[in-house]
Amino acid sequence: MGTVMSFHEKYRHKQLDFEKKALRDLTVSDIDKRIEEHFAFFLHPYAPYRQTIFDMCQDYAIEAYLLGSSYGRFGYYGEPAEVAYMRSEARMKNLVNDLFDFWLFWFDADDLPSESLLKACEAYMAYWWKEGFEHTVRRYRLRMH
Repeated sequence: MGTVMSFHEKYRHKQLDFEKKALRDLTVSDIDKRIEEHFAFFLHPYAPYRQTIFDMCQDYAIEAYLLGSSYGRFGYYGEPAEVAYMRSEARMKNLVNDLFDFWLFWFDADDLPSESLLKACEAYMAYWWKEGFEHTVRRYRLRMH
Protein backbone atom coordinates (compact mmCIF):
# COMPACT_ATOMS: atom_id res chain seq x y z
CA MET A 1 0.00 0.00 0.00
CA GLY A 2 1.40 3.43 -0.99
CA THR A 3 1.81 6.43 1.19
CA VAL A 4 -0.77 9.17 0.84
CA MET A 5 0.87 12.54 0.23
CA SER A 6 -0.85 15.89 0.00
CA PHE A 7 -0.26 18.17 -2.97
CA HIS A 8 1.41 20.71 -0.70
CA GLU A 9 3.92 18.12 0.50
CA LYS A 10 4.59 17.01 -3.06
CA TYR A 11 5.05 20.62 -4.22
CA ARG A 12 7.42 21.37 -1.32
CA HIS A 13 9.41 18.21 -2.05
CA LYS A 14 9.81 19.19 -5.72
CA GLN A 15 10.75 22.72 -4.71
CA LEU A 16 13.46 21.46 -2.35
CA ASP A 17 14.89 19.20 -5.06
CA PHE A 18 14.95 22.12 -7.49
CA GLU A 19 16.69 24.37 -4.95
CA LYS A 20 19.31 21.72 -4.18
CA LYS A 21 20.12 21.39 -7.86
CA ALA A 22 20.25 25.16 -8.32
CA LEU A 23 22.60 25.69 -5.39
CA ARG A 24 25.18 23.27 -6.80
CA ASP A 25 26.40 26.05 -9.11
CA LEU A 26 26.87 28.57 -6.30
CA THR A 27 30.07 28.89 -4.25
CA VAL A 28 30.71 30.83 -1.08
CA SER A 29 33.90 32.30 -2.53
CA ASP A 30 31.90 33.79 -5.44
CA ILE A 31 29.45 35.34 -3.01
CA ASP A 32 32.24 36.74 -0.84
CA LYS A 33 33.94 38.26 -3.88
CA ARG A 34 30.71 40.04 -4.86
CA ILE A 35 30.17 41.27 -1.31
CA GLU A 36 33.63 42.86 -1.47
CA GLU A 37 32.82 44.42 -4.85
CA HIS A 38 29.45 45.87 -3.91
CA PHE A 39 29.99 46.79 -0.26
CA ALA A 40 33.74 47.51 0.12
CA PHE A 41 33.11 51.15 0.96
CA PHE A 42 30.60 50.24 3.67
CA LEU A 43 32.60 47.33 5.13
CA HIS A 44 35.75 49.24 5.96
CA PRO A 45 34.59 50.93 9.20
CA TYR A 46 33.06 47.70 10.52
CA ALA A 47 35.98 45.29 10.14
CA PRO A 48 35.44 43.66 13.58
CA TYR A 49 31.94 42.63 12.50
CA ARG A 50 32.98 41.48 9.06
CA GLN A 51 31.92 37.83 9.49
CA THR A 52 28.45 38.75 10.76
CA ILE A 53 27.93 41.12 7.84
CA PHE A 54 29.24 38.56 5.33
CA ASP A 55 26.97 35.84 6.73
CA MET A 56 23.88 38.01 6.34
CA CYS A 57 24.86 39.16 2.85
CA GLN A 58 25.44 35.52 1.87
CA ASP A 59 21.94 34.63 3.03
CA TYR A 60 20.42 37.38 0.92
CA ALA A 61 22.53 36.37 -2.09
CA ILE A 62 21.20 32.83 -1.82
CA GLU A 63 17.61 34.06 -1.56
CA ALA A 64 17.98 36.27 -4.64
CA TYR A 65 19.76 33.48 -6.52
CA LEU A 66 16.97 31.01 -5.75
CA LEU A 67 14.33 33.57 -6.72
CA GLY A 68 16.06 34.13 -10.06
CA SER A 69 16.38 30.38 -10.49
CA SER A 70 12.68 29.89 -9.98
CA TYR A 71 12.05 32.21 -12.96
CA GLY A 72 14.75 30.62 -15.14
CA ARG A 73 12.28 28.13 -16.58
CA PHE A 74 10.46 31.03 -18.24
CA GLY A 75 13.74 32.18 -19.76
CA TYR A 76 14.23 28.75 -21.25
CA TYR A 77 10.87 29.09 -22.98
CA GLY A 78 11.84 32.46 -24.45
CA GLU A 79 10.85 35.07 -21.91
CA PRO A 80 13.49 37.81 -21.59
CA ALA A 81 15.21 38.20 -18.22
CA GLU A 82 13.89 41.75 -17.86
CA VAL A 83 10.27 40.60 -18.19
CA ALA A 84 10.80 37.78 -15.70
CA TYR A 85 12.49 40.19 -13.31
CA MET A 86 9.49 42.52 -13.49
CA ARG A 87 7.23 39.63 -12.50
CA SER A 88 9.37 38.97 -9.43
CA GLU A 89 9.83 42.64 -8.63
CA ALA A 90 7.63 42.69 -5.52
CA ARG A 91 9.54 39.84 -3.89
CA MET A 92 12.87 41.34 -4.93
CA LYS A 93 11.86 44.72 -3.50
CA ASN A 94 11.15 43.05 -0.15
CA LEU A 95 14.54 41.32 -0.19
CA VAL A 96 16.35 44.53 -1.11
CA ASN A 97 14.56 46.45 1.63
CA ASP A 98 15.40 43.77 4.19
CA LEU A 99 19.08 43.84 3.21
CA PHE A 100 19.06 47.64 3.28
CA ASP A 101 17.50 47.61 6.77
CA PHE A 102 20.18 45.20 7.93
CA TRP A 103 22.87 47.57 6.70
CA LEU A 104 21.17 50.57 8.33
CA PHE A 105 21.64 48.88 11.69
CA TRP A 106 25.40 49.43 11.42
CA PHE A 107 25.32 53.16 10.68
CA ASP A 108 24.78 56.21 12.86
CA ALA A 109 22.12 58.67 11.76
CA ASP A 110 24.81 61.33 11.20
CA ASP A 111 26.98 59.43 8.74
CA LEU A 112 24.22 57.59 6.90
CA PRO A 113 25.05 57.13 3.18
CA SER A 114 21.53 55.89 2.48
CA GLU A 115 21.29 56.67 -1.24
CA SER A 116 24.55 54.95 -2.21
CA LEU A 117 23.86 52.09 0.21
CA LEU A 118 20.43 51.48 -1.31
CA LYS A 119 21.94 51.47 -4.82
CA ALA A 120 24.59 48.99 -3.68
CA CYS A 121 21.92 46.71 -2.18
CA GLU A 122 19.82 46.87 -5.36
CA ALA A 123 22.81 46.13 -7.59
CA TYR A 124 23.95 43.26 -5.37
CA MET A 125 20.54 41.61 -5.28
CA ALA A 126 19.92 42.15 -9.01
CA TYR A 127 23.28 40.54 -9.77
CA TRP A 128 22.39 37.39 -7.83
CA TRP A 129 18.88 37.24 -9.28
CA LYS A 130 20.35 37.39 -12.78
CA GLU A 131 22.97 34.75 -11.95
CA GLY A 132 20.28 32.37 -10.70
CA PHE A 133 18.13 33.05 -13.76
CA GLU A 134 20.99 32.45 -16.22
CA HIS A 135 22.27 29.32 -14.49
CA THR A 136 18.80 27.80 -14.54
CA VAL A 137 18.33 28.62 -18.23
CA ARG A 138 21.66 26.89 -18.91
CA ARG A 139 20.63 23.87 -16.84
CA TYR A 140 17.36 23.59 -18.75
CA ARG A 141 19.21 23.81 -22.06
CA LEU A 142 21.55 21.05 -20.94
CA ARG A 143 18.53 19.09 -19.69
CA MET A 144 19.88 19.00 -16.15
CA HIS A 145 16.70 20.23 -14.43
